[in-house]
Parts: sequence; C-alpha cells; structure tokens
Amino acid sequence: MADFCATAATVEFAANDGLLDSDLVLFKLSFPGFELEAGCREGMVFIRRNGLYQRSEQIRGAGRLHVAIQWTVDSIGCGIAPWTGDWKAMNRHMRAVRTPHTVPPMELHRMLRANDLLVGTAYKSSDDLFATILDCIHLSEEDIRRFGGERFVWGKDGNPSRPFDEPEISRYVASFLASYGARRNFDVSCEGTAGDGNVDFWVVAPVMGSGLAKVAIEAKKACHANLAQGFAVQLPAYMNRLKASHGIFLVYWLKSPHYPYPSHGSYPELEIDLLHPLSRAPGVRSVSVDLSRAPSPSRA
Repeated sequence: MADFCATAATVEFAANDGLLDSDLVLFKLSFPGFELEAGCREGMVFIRRNGLYQRSEQIRGAGRLHVAIQWTVDSIGCGIAPWTGDWKAMNRHMRAVRTPHTVPPMELHRMLRANDLLVGTAYKSSDDLFATILDCIHLSEEDIRRFGGERFVWGKDGNPSRPFDEPEISRYVASFLASYGARRNFDVSCEGTAGDGNVDFWVVAPVMGSGLAKVAIEAKKACHANLAQGFAVQLPAYMNRLKASHGIFLVYWLKSPHYPYPSHGSYPELEIDLLHPLSRAPGVRSVSVDLSRAPSPSRA
C-alpha cells in the first residue's frame, strides 16, 4: 500500500506470453482528490494520475517484454521494450508527461500510519534512523539518475546550462526521499525553520523509548562560495535549534560541459580539500548527490 502512495517510485517487471495484449488494471489507488492507476491493453502500458495520461509504444505478440512504470511529483511515465536482460536499456523507451506538482494527500499517509500499514515501527535508536536516512539519500540519487531525472534541476531562467537554486533542488530531492519515508516510517519536511534561517529540510521519526528523533539536512551546491561555513556553522546551528542529534550536509554536484564549477575534478577531491579539515560532531556526515549532466551524444 505504501509503495503506491509514494511521491516517487518506479515499478519494473518482465511481461510474458502476450500479457500486455490483455485488458488489465495492474494497480489502482483511489482516495478523495487523488487517483493513480496503471494498466495494459492492446500491447501497450498506460499510467494515469488525476486525469492526466501517458501510454507506451505498442508491441504486440508473445515475446518477453521489459515494462517500466514511473511517477514523480511532477511527471508520470511508462515504457516497454523487447527483453534484453539489461534493466538500464529501458531509458530510451520511456515516455513521460509533465504534470502539476502532485503528492498523495497527507490524510492518506496518516491513515496508513494509524493503521500500521507502513513498513517498520519505531527505530531502535537515533543512530539507526541516521543510518537509514543516509542509505535512503543514496537510493534517492539512484532513482533520480536511473531515468535521467537529473535534467529537471537544470534550466534556471530558461537556460539549460544553469542549475536551479538550492531550495528548488532540495524540494526535488526531498520528494524522492519522502517516498522512502512512506515505507520506512519517517517524515520529511521542507518547511522547517531554525533560528534566523531556514533549514533546507529535515527528517523526524519515532525512536523506541525516546519519542521523536530529528535529522537536520543543510544543502549547498558544490560551487557555493560559503560551502565551509554551511558545514561548520549553519548545520550545527540548525541541529541545535531543531534539537536534532544528527545532521547531514548535502552537497549537490552540478557539473556539465557548459557549467564547469567548481574547479575540483570530483566531489571526493572537494571534500578532502574543503570539508575534511573542518571539525565535526560524531553525528554529522557530508554526503554528495550527483546531479551533473553528461555531454550530449555526438551525431554522425
């Protein structure tokens, strides 16, 4: 249940023996003000959310097919392709349509949580929660890059060579992280206020015998002029004001052939040069999210 009310998710499977020729509803989630449905017919797969619709190309016959259905907060998509055994081969077969910013209603999440329909209960400790969030950030990065989602953080002022500002990128990343929260019993917020500034986003979850634990997340572009200050000053201040025992300094790695910033060749080089010399509390980690754009393929 939680999988299908996630803010972003991908469903992949192999279809055999002409399955897609059947008229089938693969899944359907209906709630007041929200509907998500996927199905197949006549050799095609479709996905529909709140009245907007996208279908795949058509492939008829009994051959084995690779099927992918995907949704994020601002798009829905699907694709089919002849089976090759390579899950990454689906990328060029995906068809997607942009949608208004859409998330499942909070009432739905509260109902799932109240009826113990979410995977997991209280965390054993705040360290356990911290390890889970770090793992889910890595999984979110993989989700974003799997079908080229990193392109959606580029295009500031209509210029495809400029990345968006940190708050916009953080909302995008947080929407993927929230999909794991729906399944792993933590909540993500982009609206937390700490002291004189705004924390980019933060996580809260129940911990056995300790009530609620929080993880503050401060994010900066890798090219930000005050990267060290964000790590050494801002993040600890946010943690203190949120009463968070753990904090994550998220660095967005945003390079492209037309945006060669910062001068470091890789995030590990930047981290060793700028962040490793700085003192940090035991519950603080610096983590990168690679949202760089590869060069466009050359044309013959």
